[in-house]
Amino acid sequence: MIAPDELVFETERTWVRQWRESDADRVLDINSRWDVVRWLDDDPTVMTHRDEAVDRIASWRGIRERLGEPCGQWAVQDRATGVTVGCVLLVPLPTLNRDGTREIQVGWHLHPDSTGRGYAREAATGALAYGFAHGLTEIRALMYTDNDPSVKVALAIGMDDLGVATDQWYAGDSRVFWTTADSLVRAGVR
Repeated sequence: MIAPDELVFETERTWVRQWRESDADRVLDINSRWDVVRWLDDDPTVMTHRDEAVDRIASWRGIRERLGEPCGQWAVQDRATGVTVGCVLLVPLPTLNRDGTREIQVGWHLHPDSTGRGYAREAATGALAYGFAHGLTEIRALMYTDNDPSVKVALAIGMDDLGVATDQWYAGDSRVFWTTADSLVRAGVR
């Protein structure tokens, strides 16, 4: 069971919740794998120590306080098994728009033992709904151009493929997806 103050939102099969320090071993297991972290940053590095996982959890738990609703990086927990399968997030893109505002991106990553089961699609759909319910008007998803599994998720959750952007937000090319609440309704996703 999830404490009410931990729960961010739920989906049919998952609870999306705040990270706990007790998740540190799973966070280390997920983020110590090159096949996971290679997709996450401009300069990805694998975790090697549990202390890194504890520090990362503390950082993730502070996102909402630093950035406000609806931003966060949350644990995705399988309701049936209690296993934390991975992460879903709503965070600002790293650069400001011309008007000084930041665009918000949705993202996800899972432990390899939990991929291919629809958890990323389900959690990302929930994150979009959560963001729109908290006042966002549009959300992007950015990924490495060869991250085919994430491309499939972005398309499956009804996001529009805007193609490739070069150095706009991150070093190198990013495959860019975009959606609004109205677009998802028209696509039959919400």
